[in-house]
Amino acid sequence: MTIFNKKLQKNKQATNIADIIKELRPYFWLPFVVTSLLILIVVAFITDYNIRQSEKVLGEQMADKGIRVIWLFENVIMDRIQFSSETARTDYIEELGTADDFAFVAVTDNEGKFLFHSKKEKVGTYINIQGENSEASFWEKLDLLLPNKDGQGSHWGFVTVNNERLFLVHRIYGESIRQGTIRFLHPEITDFFNAQKINHVFAAIYPITLQKDIAHYRKRAFSFSIWVIGFSFLFLWVLSLINRIINNKHNMSVAEKTIAQMYSEVQRLEKEMTKKEKLAAIGDLAACVAHEIRNPLSSIKGYATYFANSFSKDSVDYKAATTMIQEIERINRVVGELMGVSNPTNIQKKLVPVDGIIDSCVTMLQADAKHLSITFKVLGRGKVIEMDPDRIKQAILNICLNAIEAIRDDQVNNEQKQYHIVISTSENEKDYIISIKDNGPGIEKDVLRRIFDPYFTTKKEGTGLGLINVSKILEAHGGSIEVESEKGQGTLFKLYLPK
Repeated sequence: MTIFNKKLQKNKQATNIADIIKELRPYFWLPFVVTSLLILIVVAFITDYNIRQSEKVLGEQMADKGIRVIWLFENVIMDRIQFSSETARTDYIEELGTADDFAFVAVTDNEGKFLFHSKKEKVGTYINIQGENSEASFWEKLDLLLPNKDGQGSHWGFVTVNNERLFLVHRIYGESIRQGTIRFLHPEITDFFNAQKINHVFAAIYPITLQKDIAHYRKRAFSFSIWVIGFSFLFLWVLSLINRIINNKHNMSVAEKTIAQMYSEVQRLEKEMTKKEKLAAIGDLAACVAHEIRNPLSSIKGYATYFANSFSKDSVDYKAATTMIQEIERINRVVGELMGVSNPTNIQKKLVPVDGIIDSCVTMLQADAKHLSITFKVLGRGKVIEMDPDRIKQAILNICLNAIEAIRDDQVNNEQKQYHIVISTSENEKDYIISIKDNGPGIEKDVLRRIFDPYFTTKKEGTGLGLINVSKILEAHGGSIEVESEKGQGTLFKLYLPK
């Protein structure tokens, strides 16, 4: 009962800890937290979607504004718009590049060098767009960084220019349709572009409006989240109170089931202790019997062998002597099985292929099986298992011999039946499983419950200790044995070996 008391104490401690936790926090916290997180994820998704839509719409508006400014800038630098003086012309360009959130407007050659700039001090410097691929040309870099474009040779998008995050609108005056149609639609300005080495025109805009909208969306999303969490808090608080009332009845049912399980556990442990007491008694008996009987048995067997060799094989005395030898061997075998049950099972584990062990067992049993027309099948090859090969071989042989003896008795009434024994190896997450299945007579239910009891046997010359030894071998490996059987259908033994 000590084991059961320890389990009760452990269950009691776990119950006390659970009660303390329930007292420290309201019952509804778990569903509340989960629901709130799900709602926040939905709100974050909607906010992100709105921000993306805002970027798209405002991006198109800023692109349109940039294109119009570039068009005005083109007309100014080509002198299509007349000014009273060069100073007025310069002032107008500077105004284009600074008005209405604009950072600058500029013209560069194919190397990115500023030929014109709304800020005169920038002329002669180079535009620095971060994220450029050093192996690509200036135009290819821009084509990669500015994803949006139209058919006129205009591109736009958000980039970092000279360490500033800007919305950049770009127009290229290229040599192909892919680079825009300006040269083809307006051939009269081609000479001007060529003379001035003008290839790229830029309009850079500060995304202040977009940033304000994004901040607005985030503020609304935060406020909405607070309101949702508040309503969730109240709703789940009420729901938890209702749930507590319902759970009281459920907890009573669980308590009744727990008591029933504990009672079953007590009965199981009592049976286990009774079994261990029997084994302990067998151990004490075996220690005395082995010491007192084995040495005299050896002497008796020696004299019986001497007498058997002294008589003619056809004489009655020879038959009596050989009978004595057989009976002495049977007694010696019983003593050996007693010792196997009582003594601790020492095992020497090592990684070995299980196929070799099974094939060896089949080879040893093949003569008896062939005589009885029993077919062996081996399935699930290729497993390498950590075990004591001699002990596992002993267990497999014991079970297979039991199957062969059961089939021998069953053949008296079923001469036409085709018998077989299937040995297969499989695995699950924790164990390797060696299964031994026959289609013999099977085992009746009242017998099946007792096959692992000491001294219980249905054989005429059995000791009732063979399966006990098999069970001890599996326990010594940290594994277990299971048996399934149906009368007239056969028997299945499963040997579990931990990985």
